[in-house]
Amino acid sequence: MADSVRFQNISANTRASSMESTRADEEKLLATETRNTNSIFETNNEVAQSPLMESNRPGHTKTFSQHFSEWRHLKVLLGTSIAWFALDVAFYGINLNSAVVIDAIGFAGNLYQDKPSHFIIRNCVGNIIINILGSVPGYWITVFTIERLGRKTIQLMGFGVLAVLYVILGFAYNQILAKSTGAFIFLFSLAQLFQNFGPNVTTFVIPGEVFPTRFRSTAHGISAASGKLGAIVAQGGFLQLTNIGGHNAWIDHLLQVFALFMCIGFLATLWIPETKGKSLEEISEE
Repeated sequence: MADSVRFQNISANTRASSMESTRADEEKLLATETRNTNSIFETNNEVAQSPLMESNRPGHTKTFSQHFSEWRHLKVLLGTSIAWFALDVAFYGINLNSAVVIDAIGFAGNLYQDKPSHFIIRNCVGNIIINILGSVPGYWITVFTIERLGRKTIQLMGFGVLAVLYVILGFAYNQILAKSTGAFIFLFSLAQLFQNFGPNVTTFVIPGEVFPTRFRSTAHGISAASGKLGAIVAQGGFLQLTNIGGHNAWIDHLLQVFALFMCIGFLATLWIPETKGKSLEEISEE
């Protein structure tokens, strides 16, 4: 009997010890899980409160001023606006006053001596020559090469070539006309070609691609308005200087001024990213 009682006591003590050990293990496991859960919650709260997550929440979007307060975005808007402004100073300065160039190359006729029909025909022929030799081919070259060469490449090339051509036409204007009208027509038509195989196309293509969707129309409008400001400056300002010192006597200086604006457009284009081969989402980082 004594052995039986002793055995029962040992068994009871063993069970009690086992239960206490199990209870302690369960408490340790519960404490570990609680700490892990709290750690996960704390991490999630820190991530949720971070600026990055704050800006990526579905209900949170940057305003126009917030987006363009960052230099990396602002410089793109400045690049498209200044480039368009610089182009239109020269483009409208020349094309809205093509009669000056047509007169210089001898196609204008004489309004007071010629028949009206003869005067109109000569001016039309002069415009047709300039457009067929330069403007129309320039557009079509851009159509077929813009995806291969890229928008930025074409714009930089256009501004660069135009700057060189306007320097030549500006500083050697009288000498070229005195020696060869054909040479002047060729150089001027080449300038027309590189206007359209260049910034006259890309300055309105690039703003339609390079900005985020929610700001694209506004940013494109600002860029276009800058271009029209350039047209006003050319028409209302520079072209009033054409006849300083005599009939068309200041054209050479105007061409020199236009060369300067082409250099400005070239430099502004360096701020613009290339959009060739990219989707709108990739470009705008959306």
